[in-house]
Amino acid sequence: MSDNTSPTAQAAPVSLSPTVSNPEGFFTDMEALKVSLEDAGLTDHTEEVLTRVPVRKPMKHEYFRVRAGAEHSFTTVLNEDKETREFYFVSPKMISKLRAISDVSIAVLVLFMTKQKVLGIFPLKVPSDSSSRNGWQDTALAAAELAKTSWVRMQADMALGGYRIMKAKADLGEPEWPDIPFNQLLDIAFKDRVISSEDHPIFNKLLGRL
Repeated sequence: MSDNTSPTAQAAPVSLSPTVSNPEGFFTDMEALKVSLEDAGLTDHTEEVLTRVPVRKPMKHEYFRVRAGAEHSFTTVLNEDKETREFYFVSPKMISKLRAISDVSIAVLVLFMTKQKVLGIFPLKVPSDSSSRNGWQDTALAAAELAKTSWVRMQADMALGGYRIMKAKADLGEPEWPDIPFNQLLDIAFKDRVISSEDHPIFNKLLGRL
């Protein structure tokens, strides 16, 4: 006689209850597992030591602000190394001597901060007379003025002959300016790049003494 009992019917019942090896569980006492920020190493006990302040205009992708106030700007004469694209501060006694062998620019130095918290000195070139005005200078000055109250970025437009000024639509907050006097920031920015004598490497380079 054949056995009509199905294999399924003969199989042992399967238990779906999970096996609990630790009935209390590791996370039962949550208070005992809490870690303070200090224990986790997240408490900030450090302070940044500012060792570099670049002298340049903000890049085209950078939204930036300019710090308002006469105490945060300075008008001077600069020499730009065309090879390295670095700016050199020209002391007053060396202006005429350097102008005789190279180009120099009158510039207003202003403090700027990017949205990425990069602090820099923006050298805003200004015309020495009415005949030397150009759209690049005018639009850069306009951007810097607007940046005193709004986040902006500058984008060069060759057809326009100047910079297009883009104003941020969102509220990006206020920049956190360092509590460092402007003269100290200039010391950092122009470290080893102050032309105060004819022995300076720039003079040697221009006069072919290198």
